[in-house]
Amino acid sequence: MNDYKKSLWVSNFIIILFAILITFVIKFIFNPLLLQQQELISQKLNLREMSIVTNVAQVNLLVEYELFDYIKISNSKQPKPLIYKNNQLEILSYLLPISSTTVISNNGNQLIEYKATSSRLLALLKKILFTIYTTLIIASTVINIIYYRLFKGIEITLVHEISDEDSTPSPFAKVSEQLHEQKKLFHRALQNQEKQIVLLARQVNMDNLTGLNNRHAFRKELTEILSENGEQKHAILFIIRASELNSINSQRGFQQGDDYIVNIANIVSKVTDRTTAISVFRISGSDFALIAREMSVSDAQNIAKDLKTQFDQYQALNKLDSIAYNGISAIISGQLPEQVLARTDMALAKAQTDGVNSWAFEQQDCDDSQFGEQHWRQIIDGIISKRALMLLHQPIQAIHRNMKGYQEIFTRFIGDNNNMIPTDTVFAMAQRTDMIVKLEQLILETVVSQCRHKTDGSCRWGINVTSSAMQNSSFIVWLERLLLREPNIAASLIFEMQEEVLDSNLVASKRIFDMLKRTGTRSAICNFGKGIGSFRLFKELKPDFVKIDASLISNIERDSANQQFVRMIIDVAHRMDCRVIAEGIEHLEQKQILENMYIDGIQGFLIARPSPL
Repeated sequence: MNDYKKSLWVSNFIIILFAILITFVIKFIFNPLLLQQQELISQKLNLREMSIVTNVAQVNLLVEYELFDYIKISNSKQPKPLIYKNNQLEILSYLLPISSTTVISNNGNQLIEYKATSSRLLALLKKILFTIYTTLIIASTVINIIYYRLFKGIEITLVHEISDEDSTPSPFAKVSEQLHEQKKLFHRALQNQEKQIVLLARQVNMDNLTGLNNRHAFRKELTEILSENGEQKHAILFIIRASELNSINSQRGFQQGDDYIVNIANIVSKVTDRTTAISVFRISGSDFALIAREMSVSDAQNIAKDLKTQFDQYQALNKLDSIAYNGISAIISGQLPEQVLARTDMALAKAQTDGVNSWAFEQQDCDDSQFGEQHWRQIIDGIISKRALMLLHQPIQAIHRNMKGYQEIFTRFIGDNNNMIPTDTVFAMAQRTDMIVKLEQLILETVVSQCRHKTDGSCRWGINVTSSAMQNSSFIVWLERLLLREPNIAASLIFEMQEEVLDSNLVASKRIFDMLKRTGTRSAICNFGKGIGSFRLFKELKPDFVKIDASLISNIERDSANQQFVRMIIDVAHRMDCRVIAEGIEHLEQKQILENMYIDGIQGFLIARPSPL
């Protein structure tokens, strides 16, 4: 079949070449005749004896003979030549151009240069070329029709033979034999493929939320580049950390957190679509990875700049503290994956201390494998020694008179260049470097100091406590002493703790809640209603407040099941003399629904955004 198609194309190509060849042959034959006819015009009009032409009117007299396509007359009485040119030249004049003829008058005072019209010869040429081209087109069409019918006949015969076991064999015996053999092989191969598909279906390499490749695919590609098989390979690794995921999850709900991750994935895909050699992965809840094969450092930096620009725009649009940070490093075959990841993690650590949505490139390995932790230890030491933190507050609005509203305190950390360092990262690295207790103590001392100057007995302040601090006995002892020294301030504080953390260690949780009651401090359970042990915590801990998880509020106006569940939480809490607060309120309709459920307080962007204390 392929040979027939090849023959068809070859025959058409030969016809085209033949048409071109004939055109050149005709040009070769006709050009001398055209030139000869052009020279006869000089004798016919006796141009050598013509008097000197001094104006355009005399030129027009020559043109009226309709023998010239071009004429140029030069003489001593004219400062510049008189020229006539027929602008309606036919295509044949371009196809068969001839040189112009020059005539000098007998006295040598006038020079005439011209090209003849040669209308009769050109008309004859038109007929010849039309006849030839028409013949070639008809021949080409007939050949194509014959080939087409032949191809269709062969195709129909083969299709019937492939699809119908009882069909009449084609006249091509060897082809029929091969087709039947291939059908058997294909059937066996199909069965094997179905088994492989079942196995591969269990090894999904796609992240369900973003549609990107997942961590398994990332490790596979990274390992492939780092392997020493074959020639040495070079690539660039980007690690992008979505810094606001935890904050959005806690304040706006997990649906908003998912939307935030999807938007970042879309931004990364949009920027990297221009370069086909970049693979994009989502390797953890808040981390993305990019592997760019055979990319230069300058190109990688340009991509990082484009990403920062897009992140800055998204941040301004959504009014967040930051969007994402980017650590970049080179991948060179022969290295260990841990080396590359540690180097990139170091770059990410530098980016998170350089400024909002910043990026950093780390090219060389550090001799000390713990340099990344040492870097963060120095940063956290600097924060503690300089007390480089800023407190924000967001009001919790009381809905009913039996509840008194309060301000939830948020912490922001300031780096050496007065840049904001992502809060979640600071807490995570403080926990890794065993500095979380010192950091929590700094935050509480700062809050107490602020309360000492601001509180008038009517204000209350909500403080979040990390899980690591809650489970540290020395911190609990220190906190109890602090609260006993400041009884007036202690009465104005509400300590907020995550439901998941409390439920995971109920004994330690009861010890903390008992201590808070002894010191006259109030307690609150955050993200309430997310876990299966929510109502058990009511009985065991007896909190003063519960804050309903934002994921239950985000679509409460459309989800009747969520409405029933929230209504049940409020009813049970009120029976146990506990106040209920709804987090993540962003729409007026949500507020109205919750008011009708007799919620005690609401918190969210509808009421106010966090602002400096």
